[in-house]
Amino acid sequence: MTTPLEHLRGSLRGLPALVRLGLSAMLVTMLLGMVTSGMVLHHHYQNRDERPGLTLDDITAAYSGLESKSPLLRAVEAKHPPELEEKSREILRSWLTGGKVSENYDNLDLGDAAPAEIIAKNCLSCHARNAKTPPADDVSRKLPLESWDDVKKVAFSRKFDPTPAHITAISTHTHALSLGLMGLVLGLMMLGTRWPRGLVGLAVAVNGLGLAADIGGWWLAKISAAWVPMIAAGGFAYNGTIGLMMAGLLIDLWWPARRSA
Repeated sequence: MTTPLEHLRGSLRGLPALVRLGLSAMLVTMLLGMVTSGMVLHHHYQNRDERPGLTLDDITAAYSGLESKSPLLRAVEAKHPPELEEKSREILRSWLTGGKVSENYDNLDLGDAAPAEIIAKNCLSCHARNAKTPPADDVSRKLPLESWDDVKKVAFSRKFDPTPAHITAISTHTHALSLGLMGLVLGLMMLGTRWPRGLVGLAVAVNGLGLAADIGGWWLAKISAAWVPMIAAGGFAYNGTIGLMMAGLLIDLWWPARRSA
């Protein structure tokens, strides 16, 4: 049983050579645009959480907002180190959740209750560059706490507001139309290739669903950060299938046609 558009199959390769050359140049240019777009997005989002590298935290900060406890506060609340006195633990917790983290770190007025003194007494046996107690060698390389320059890297909790709704609306207006149109055009062009119809259908379906998940996730993430992974998965699906369709089109445009018997 043939589909209504089965007559389009193989029509792309039958186009004149100059037309195929022009289409190939357009596809390569679009592919270059997708690569540079990925670089721009990485640069734009990778420091949203004020830490290097693009992670889900960056996407969460952009679309849902992010409030994350500092690594040092998480360790204190997790009863690390276990031998730390409860009074000292409460002092560290109050310091890390207060508004004067840097000012009170080695505040002389606090005496032995200064966070710097508590850390020096209870943490540096492991968290020092020259620590000898196993497995301190590994720990100290990853997380020394010998000075304020060390401590400040893990002392501050983070709170970031999401992108305002009107900015998200502008971005939705721009990307939904442009990216949707690109996916539609490439999907229709794929119908003119010689690739198996099942493979073409799968690519078009994943592409459309990926775009819907990506852009829809922008708005759902404003309700709950649980939707943030959908943005990442949708974006990966859309961009991945766009790249595969472009590659498939380029191959089909120049793959030799079968000779008639």
